[in-house]
Amino acid sequence: MARRKKYRPPFEMLVESLGDRGVGIGHHDGHPVHVRGAAPGTTILVHAGRARKGILHGRKVALISGAVDGGVKPKCGVFGLCGGCTLQELSLSAQRREKQRMVESLFHGKGEDKFISHQIEGDEHGWEYRNKFELTFGVKRYLSDEDMAAGVTMSGRFLGFHAPGRFDRIVESSDCGLMPEGLREVVRVVKRHLAKSDFEPWNVHEHTGFWRHLVLRQTTQGEKMVVFYTAPSDDSAVGEMRALAEELPGVDGVLWYENPRVADAAVGELREVLRGREWITERLGSLSFKLSPTSFFQTNTKGAEVLYDVIRRAALKDRPENSKDETLLDLYCGTGSIGLSLAGHFSSVVGVELNEEAVEDARANAVRNEVGNATFYSGAVRDVALDLGADIIVVDPPRVGLHPKVSEWLPSLPNVSRIVYVACKPASLARDRDIFQAAGWKMSDLWTVDMFPQTGHVEAVGLFVRGV
Repeated sequence: MARRKKYRPPFEMLVESLGDRGVGIGHHDGHPVHVRGAAPGTTILVHAGRARKGILHGRKVALISGAVDGGVKPKCGVFGLCGGCTLQELSLSAQRREKQRMVESLFHGKGEDKFISHQIEGDEHGWEYRNKFELTFGVKRYLSDEDMAAGVTMSGRFLGFHAPGRFDRIVESSDCGLMPEGLREVVRVVKRHLAKSDFEPWNVHEHTGFWRHLVLRQTTQGEKMVVFYTAPSDDSAVGEMRALAEELPGVDGVLWYENPRVADAAVGELREVLRGREWITERLGSLSFKLSPTSFFQTNTKGAEVLYDVIRRAALKDRPENSKDETLLDLYCGTGSIGLSLAGHFSSVVGVELNEEAVEDARANAVRNEVGNATFYSGAVRDVALDLGADIIVVDPPRVGLHPKVSEWLPSLPNVSRIVYVACKPASLARDRDIFQAAGWKMSDLWTVDMFPQTGHVEAVGLFVRGV
């Protein structure tokens, strides 16, 4: 006979702090509770879920009271449904205070704690900062408890973001606060067209329909790219697609890709350039980058400028003035933006990246910006970098951090005086710090950079020097 799940009635909880991945942390009956989308300082009603490894995971049912220090009213009309901007109930300064506390808590109490923790930094704008969006077409939308009680229709034609944990439900919003107004107007036009289109949105369960994804990009100069991903079709869709492209306001390029795959991802083969050109240009500091639909680029350009300035200060800290006779090794270099931004401070820059397409983009970016002292290699970091000399290393690994073999090998490289570790997941930096310390290195400085206001994501930069 199956065991019944233990019923836990909803309970009130004060959210005490911000945890990894942006979860709110509190306590109930002496046990830690993690709740996604719960801002520190708020008191919420929690629906209890499962307990794992001594931690109760709950769902926020309602806000009982806002934060006393830094509490604000959420700006977005679908806050709590979309799941993307979980910290909207705090002011930008309060968000950053909590993010710095969260990052610092990962390091204190673990081994040698003596390091300089710098004040959190970030661009002054907390809204309309994202330069790329991926929206999904669908036949079912995600409804709040209030919408369901009111009998709001779930089925129809929708365009928006995936609801948290639901690949088949769309959260509709034409006014995302992270989206520049120019792109919001594009979304409104596409939604009006969708309502009268001859073709249906993609049904992820039945694998039928036409409209699949909409990818938008806008640069800080205002250039805009619109990319449609649809199911393959005959020529019957050509006229409608071309007409829609002409309706879109102020865009520099409209592209149409066809995706024959079942998987729910914005991929495919180019069917037609419907309008304009296949690329747009972005500037990051003094550098210029040519972006295609598939080019990787930091999603917050102004925030990236702050991050790269932090990386520069970390890389040059305590170096003799006017000393450029050093080689910088840029590991996991992607399209080369970090190494290129630092190239003027070093005699040479060498980048290593596994993705061959990204390496080709890095080489093209070097030529575009007339950076003659940067070289880029394709391959696994440990295999390629073994034969490359370096005085200082910048490493920007994936969210999971360094591969165990790389984290053990990297501190053993000879002649390296400093390692700058850039982490989009601070917990990965905290884990690899222990490995570096065991190998005789010390984290002397820690910077926190808020690249993604309104969300729980934050970057951390650690400077490592050989132990003294």
